Amino acid sequence: MHYKLTEEILNLSESKEWDFAKLEWSFEFAYYAEELQKCLCGHYPIKNICVIKNRRNSSVTEVGNCCINKFLGIDEGNKIFISIKKLKDSETASMSSEVIEYIYKKKGISDFEYNFYKSIYRKRIMSDKQWDIKKRINQKFLNFTSYETNSHFNKINLVLKWAQTNITFNTDFVQSIKKSCQKNGRLTEKQLESLNKIISAFKIQ
Repeated sequence: MHYKLTEEILNLSESKEWDFAKLEWSFEFAYYAEELQKCLCGHYPIKNICVIKNRRNSSVTEVGNCCINKFLGIDEGNKIFISIKKLKDSETASMSSEVIEYIYKKKGISDFEYNFYKSIYRKRIMSDKQWDIKKRINQKFLNFTSYETNSHFNKINLVLKWAQTNITFNTDFVQSIKKSCQKNGRLTEKQLESLNKIISAFKIQ
């Protein structure tokens, strides 16, 4: 499995020497898949998935969290997956400080939600309203780190990348649903249906 991963990463890298090729890659996102997925190394099943991006050529790929820890030395996903497990076990639990920073930088929560969460981070006694806000933010994090959300963003970015060379295409709608996905953690069924129609109509691949 190690050889399979090495081969796949080298194929996507600029350097063909492993020690240099692995340094081209950086962490982008972490996702938890409810449905079992297959790692780039060939291992099945996995649920903890990291999206990594090549700094040199902008290639993007998905790798199981264990593999990027062991073979690529990328460990940013660890705390995210710990927070996912905590929040799945208890809706009132807290994300780690590093994870709060992560989801804020990725625009998964608003300025208000970010500042609110920091203000109540160590609190155990809060009003019902404060608990409700905290649980809502926790759910946004779980939505944001779902594999379904990843697939939605992939489709949005696919269309926007295609539009860069098809300048007559109006991207206003796609940009609007991208903001909606960032805000709500996923697209609505109607938004996803409309996006799929665009991909199909223009044969975007």
